[in-house]
Amino acid sequence: MELRLALLGFGNVNRALARLLLRKADALRAAHDLTLTVTGISTDSHGRCIDPAGIDLKAALDAYAERALERLHRGAPTPDTAAFLQAVPADLVVEATWMNPRTGQPATDLVRAALGRGLHVVTANKGPLAYAYRELSALARAKRLGFFFESTVMDGAPVHAFGREGLPVSVIRRIRGVLNSTTNSILTRLEQGVPFAEALQEMQAAGLAEADPSNDIDGWDSALKITVLANVHMGADLRPADVERTGIGGVTIEQVQAALKEGRRIKLLCEAWRDGEAVRARVAPVALPLDSPLAHVMRTSSAVTFEADTLTELTIIEGDSSPDTTAFGVLADIVNIARGRHLA
Repeated sequence: MELRLALLGFGNVNRALARLLLRKADALRAAHDLTLTVTGISTDSHGRCIDPAGIDLKAALDAYAERALERLHRGAPTPDTAAFLQAVPADLVVEATWMNPRTGQPATDLVRAALGRGLHVVTANKGPLAYAYRELSALARAKRLGFFFESTVMDGAPVHAFGREGLPVSVIRRIRGVLNSTTNSILTRLEQGVPFAEALQEMQAAGLAEADPSNDIDGWDSALKITVLANVHMGADLRPADVERTGIGGVTIEQVQAALKEGRRIKLLCEAWRDGEAVRARVAPVALPLDSPLAHVMRTSSAVTFEADTLTELTIIEGDSSPDTTAFGVLADIVNIARGRHLA
C-alpha cells in the first residue's frame, strides 16, 4: 500500500519526520506493507514544492536549508498554502505549521480545508482541537477520514491512542497532568537554587523555550493542552479562555524549597474534572505530595493521569522530549490511519 503525504510546514517537527521516514522506510514496508511517499511540502518562508512522483527527502532537507524548496517543484506554481492544498496529489496531510495559540489559526482553517477536500489529516497543532474539535471530528467522521493528533500532547507518547483504544466504554472523571516542559524545567531548577531568570535562559539557550516565553510562563500552552484532553477524552467543548489559569511567574526559590521540606513538590498542574454535567479545567502551580507520580516528573519530561469509572488511576510518563519524539507521534498516527484505525 502506498500513502501519499503532503507536509504543511517544514520546521523542526516535519523535518524530523522526513528523517524518520528515511530511516524507517524498510521497517514500514516489512511490518505494514506500507510505502509513504511525500508528494508536496509547503512553507511560508522557505518555499513550496509538489512532485507527483515523490520528493527526494534528502534533497528537500538540503533545499530547505538554502530556502530553495521551489527547485524541487514540478508543474504549475502554487502561490500560497491554500492553492497548494488544492493542487497537491495526496491522500494525507501532515499539518505542523506555525499557530497563534490565542486563536488556533491558521492551523484550524488548514485542517478544515484538508478534510473538506477529502484528505486524511494528522496534526501536531493543539489549536484545531482546542478551538474546533467537535466540528472537525464530525467532518472527518462524515467523510470517513482519519483525523489523528497524537503529538499535540506529550509529543510521541500514546496518550490519545490510549484514551481512544485503551478505555472503551469508560467515563473519564478527571485528567491531571504536568504538560509543559519549559515551566517544569524552571521549577526543577528553582528547587536547586537557580534563579528564575537564569533557569529560563537555560531553556532558551537549549532551544526549548521561545524568545518570548510568555505562552509557557503564563500557563497558556498548558491551558491549550488541558483543553485538548478535556475535549477529546471527556466530551467537553471548552476553549482555552474557559480554563482558570495561573502561571509560574510568581513562584520563588523559597516557595519551592519550603514545599520540598514539607514533602511536597510544586508543579504547574493541568486539571480537568466533571462537575455535574459540565467539565471544568484549571492550570495553576500546585504543591503535590511526593507520593504522587506527577511530583516526580522532572526537567523536560511530562506526565498525565487518567481517572475513570473503570480504572481508578493510570499515569503515562514520558521522558525528555524533542522534535524527534514529536515526529514519532506523527508517524504513529499515519500508520494507524493506514491500518484503518480511524474506522474502528
